[in-house]
Amino acid sequence: MVMFTEEQLMSFTYIVDFGVPDWFKLYYHVISVVSTIISSFSVYVILFQSGKMDGYRYYLFYMQFAGWLMDLHLSTLMQFIPLFPVFGGYCTGVLTHIFGIDDSFQTTYTAFTICLVASALNSCFVRKHQAISKISSKYLLNDIPYIVVIFLLNFYPVVAATLLYLSMLTKENQIILVKEVYPNLVDNFAHLPNYVVFDSNFWAIVFFAFIFFGCTYTLILIVTTTYQMFNILENNRKHISTSNYAKHRATLRSLLAQFATCFLIVAPASIFSFLIVIRYEHSQVATHWIIVALTLHSSANAIVMIITYPPYRNFVMLWKQNRSFHFSTVHRSSEMHTRMNTERSFAITVTS
Repeated sequence: MVMFTEEQLMSFTYIVDFGVPDWFKLYYHVISVVSTIISSFSVYVILFQSGKMDGYRYYLFYMQFAGWLMDLHLSTLMQFIPLFPVFGGYCTGVLTHIFGIDDSFQTTYTAFTICLVASALNSCFVRKHQAISKISSKYLLNDIPYIVVIFLLNFYPVVAATLLYLSMLTKENQIILVKEVYPNLVDNFAHLPNYVVFDSNFWAIVFFAFIFFGCTYTLILIVTTTYQMFNILENNRKHISTSNYAKHRATLRSLLAQFATCFLIVAPASIFSFLIVIRYEHSQVATHWIIVALTLHSSANAIVMIITYPPYRNFVMLWKQNRSFHFSTVHRSSEMHTRMNTERSFAITVTS
């Protein structure tokens, strides 16, 4: 069952803090509120301020909702406390304290939500690619192939979560693993009501290989579709209106900018994988910041989307201007009213 060498077994004597850092707990609560507010505003903008945008708005909504779902799970429902260099941790969120849901299932759902963000992003690129492909019909898919592609893209989180769940150890095997690999931490684990530790078994290797495949496929898909979309726009620039050309380019730039925010997922995941391999002594602190980066994604994505897409940006700027104008008007009216009262009082005094 356990795939560690004797030398590795002797090396796991690190001091691990089993407590919950105050700043980390506070951060979970703060980012949960902030993420919900920003995501709610972005959803309103997508649904009601998209003008004549076609069904693509619902793909944007899907991507924003998937990001918020990941943040909500990590910051409120799960609130995972990593125990690195021990490959595991425990949950302190709503799902644990109120519903008593097993940590293994919560960890599996985490993989599902993270992969769902990637699937939503891929779906947005495919949808936009097909919208621009209508200009020349060169890469246009029929309805059935398009539905199949979207289905396969969004089936990816289900497969990833299933593979991770298959790699999970039973509670009995987790206890055995702790005793064999982390003997100096047995008493600490015994005081935890629930926890999850992982082993480098066959299904775990398959899971990481599948995640690597998904990341590679996403990169290839985005690079390929982006090149084809820009190529179609440039080759058919004379055959479409200036407004449509500008609209497609603006939407595409915004989508690419949102893709850049995935750095907040890819970079932490890469560092996480690296820490698993090297078993760095102070990796527990590093994993805290990895979770911080992950929970910033949906907020960053929403802000980037609003800033980079002109209709959304203009709506926010106009809203700010209207508020400023309203405040300025009220302020000037108050000053004028005060001045008139003063002049009236002065006139009455002079007359008297």
